[in-house]
Amino acid sequence: MPENRYKPLPWTRLKRGVPCYLPKAAQSVPVDANSPALEVMTDFRRLSPVTISRNASLDDANRAMTLCRVPYLLVTDEQQLLGIVTEAGTRGNQPLAIAHRMAVRPGELVVGDVMINKHDDADVLHLRDVAHARVGNVVATLKELGTPFCLVVDHDEEDHHILCGVFSLSRIQRQMGLEAQTEEIAQTFSQVVSSLGR
Repeated sequence: MPENRYKPLPWTRLKRGVPCYLPKAAQSVPVDANSPALEVMTDFRRLSPVTISRNASLDDANRAMTLCRVPYLLVTDEQQLLGIVTEAGTRGNQPLAIAHRMAVRPGELVVGDVMINKHDDADVLHLRDVAHARVGNVVATLKELGTPFCLVVDHDEEDHHILCGVFSLSRIQRQMGLEAQTEEIAQTFSQVVSSLGR
């Protein structure tokens, strides 16, 4: 492409003494039970998911979750999803039990030892079902699965799964204007479900 087809854009310098502010963070769209489900889905087609290697340490996984403010990481090998690692899998009793079963010290565990394998235990929703669903349907599904989040997949021409998003109970809470809770999942579901009936 010839460079002479493109002219430089107008530019200027920031002036001394003139403040330059950071933009205000985008506000989450307020939702209720009847809002379209896609309004509460984190769309990986627009926002890249936070990923980690299966060989990373649990400390690295915990740091990444804390820095990115997410309760899970996608475990990947280049472009392929291998599984999911959650805060429950990297902290508390679960990694201790796995370390005991493997006869290793907890500090020797890596993400691959504690992740939810995509083929064994990962429940997913299909984008075609989500596209016409409501927030109430998503909350009911998360409650039935007993999990605070669920991945959403689509399919390509060869019928491969394409990861396209995730539903997170904590994001739904925020968008519904509910305070984030650190209680058990059942109590959190109870709060969200009761607010859906208002």
